[in-house]
Amino acid sequence: MKLNKLTYACLLSPLLLNSSLALSQEQEKPEKDGKLEVIQVTSQHRTQSIQDVPISVSAISGAELEKADINDASEIALSVPGFSYSEFAPGQALLSMRGISSTDDGAGIDNSVGLFLDGVYIGRGAAINFDMFDLERIEVLKGPQGTLFGRNSIGGVISVITKKPTDDVTAKISATVGNEGIIRYAGYISGPITEDLSGKLSYSYRHNDGFVDNVVLGTKLQDEDTNSVRGQLVYNTDNGEWTLSADYMKDDRADMGRIPIANNAPVVDIAAANGVTKARQSASPYDGYAKREASGISLSGEFQFDSGNFTTITASRSAKSDWAMAAIGTGLGAIGLPWDELVDEIHEDIDSFSQEFRWVSNIGDNFNYTVGAFYFTEDTSRSEEFWITKAGTYDGFKIQDVGTQARIGNEYTLSDNAATSYAVYGQGNFEINDKTTVTLGARYTKDKKDYLATAVDCGGDRAGTEFENFFACDGGIGGSVNIVAESFTVTPEETWSDFSPMASLQYKLDSSSMVFATISRGFKSGGFGGSQGVKTAASVSVDPETATNFELGYKGDLLDDTLRFNATAFKTDYKDLQVVRFGPVAGSEFGTFITDNLGTADIQGLEVDFQWIVNDNLSFSGNYAYLDTEVNDLIIETNSGPNDISGKPLTAAPENSYSLVANYFHPTEVGEFDVRLQYSHVDEQSRDYLDDRVIIDEHDLIDLRIGWVSKDEDLEIALWVKNLADKDYIAHSYVVGPGVIGVWGAPRTIGVTATYRVW
Repeated sequence: MKLNKLTYACLLSPLLLNSSLALSQEQEKPEKDGKLEVIQVTSQHRTQSIQDVPISVSAISGAELEKADINDASEIALSVPGFSYSEFAPGQALLSMRGISSTDDGAGIDNSVGLFLDGVYIGRGAAINFDMFDLERIEVLKGPQGTLFGRNSIGGVISVITKKPTDDVTAKISATVGNEGIIRYAGYISGPITEDLSGKLSYSYRHNDGFVDNVVLGTKLQDEDTNSVRGQLVYNTDNGEWTLSADYMKDDRADMGRIPIANNAPVVDIAAANGVTKARQSASPYDGYAKREASGISLSGEFQFDSGNFTTITASRSAKSDWAMAAIGTGLGAIGLPWDELVDEIHEDIDSFSQEFRWVSNIGDNFNYTVGAFYFTEDTSRSEEFWITKAGTYDGFKIQDVGTQARIGNEYTLSDNAATSYAVYGQGNFEINDKTTVTLGARYTKDKKDYLATAVDCGGDRAGTEFENFFACDGGIGGSVNIVAESFTVTPEETWSDFSPMASLQYKLDSSSMVFATISRGFKSGGFGGSQGVKTAASVSVDPETATNFELGYKGDLLDDTLRFNATAFKTDYKDLQVVRFGPVAGSEFGTFITDNLGTADIQGLEVDFQWIVNDNLSFSGNYAYLDTEVNDLIIETNSGPNDISGKPLTAAPENSYSLVANYFHPTEVGEFDVRLQYSHVDEQSRDYLDDRVIIDEHDLIDLRIGWVSKDEDLEIALWVKNLADKDYIAHSYVVGPGVIGVWGAPRTIGVTATYRVW
């Protein structure tokens, strides 16, 4: 009968996956006996209670992901203390953990926060922020992680674990409609195919019309139009299983809708003159776009032997990102500039391959260990162009019509990076007695990068090259804004190696609480800065970053297992910061991008999370993160000379952030009602060391969800509101020549979601 159902489901799948319905996860009910739920994690490659893991880790279950309406990486940050996320553009995001982040998005620089999808490392930003659907849970590990993950991560790790096929045939469909043109639909089908083979197919579609109005062009900006599909096949053997996974995402969006928020020239006043009167408006004369595709396939095997467990993970991933967006957000001709808008255009192609082998075993009753080997290659080709628009003509430049605009000048950089990484790692846990465990680990990494950087300053003959159809201005330097000040091609290469140890001491106070102390060293590979406008900057490699982290932590289930309280205090010595800045160079009006190792930083802080089960119907949970950061010996060259900014905080490091959640359940004869209320606060964050106006606003967000589940649990209907108070805030900001430019956060959104269990 199961096979017949699955066959029937496969026949119905085109209907299920194209109905006006959105994916809803299997409900994970909280314990109804008034006790805390045991949260199982695999952050140490062993299934353990999160309360037994001597590291700072946050876990978000599939049920919580659904109730909190967490759909991408930006929304994870509201539920994880110490994690910050913002987007300059889709596929160009800034991830920061405890103040450690990567601000250079070029082809030759790595991320500071690593993302793993079912154990597969995803390195580039263009492939990171995929749709968070059909998940078992998300585990967020804070601080340097190297001894248990294939790729070293200096700031932390986000480990995403998808749901595997079910033992019985199951299928769900769900739909969401809301204001701002919100439509979401998807579904999944899962179950056995033969006695040894099971499968799953999931699909998700997300759409909104756009949160920002372009008052000049009459278009909607900062919209969403995303399709995601994921499939799995699991084949069971006598001593384990093989899992074949594949996923694909396509994202097609308009411009981010940026707007000036602080003046160098009077661009804020110009925006108002162009029709900007309130929040979430843009006045750009250029209509931008962003298109992304990301896909991957992996084969993993997990096998149990008498002497231990063996895991192999082989994966190939690719991503393509193309976008062109207005950099200023308003026309500038009225202030005397010979152009209206600066356009930043990027094309990026990424292909990666990874292979990991891992062995987990015990020696006797009091020692267990993990050893592994990791191989990774990534080829990235990235072009970035800077060009400007002008209505009509402008003497001294060739022009090309772009709709109603004239395209003046064209300068670009092209970066090709071939990265290869080898690593071996290991960790052992020795139980000295029933209360005390000592953990020692280490990792050796060797990274190599072969880089090619090309820059064109608007002059020269491009005939016969792949860029011959791009517009070239007359006169060489001076054609556009001179972010690219020279024409050159360089082919540097460099190799780095690192040994990263860790040690931890864990002591159980009783059967439900423990304390731990950990010291670990993190490493981020060196590299080559992106979009360099001068040859000297593109030819020189950036040295690796290192971070030495000290932690003291407590984890306890208290009050007869009704209150969970975890706290971690930490201090990090952060050295050789890879800082990207807009620096002055000869012949450039605006300056150019320069990435250097500049100074050190001291980081210290406290993280707290709790969960309190008041009774069967009421519970509270929350988290809090305090960050105290300070940069040292950080000197940045400016047009007026060197500027010592030592003593300032790190960027993307809010001093205080917290989230509080209340859940209320009320069973009735017609089903169960549940109410979820979340309040989140994030302090102001700096986004630039030199200009104190470049910030992300302090903001408070309130989310509300009221749900009903039928008695047979086949039907669920939920009303939800995000940003209940409709707060206006800037979610990302940066500086260019005319001033400080901001990206708006989302407004209040209201919707209804209906979910139906087909089987």
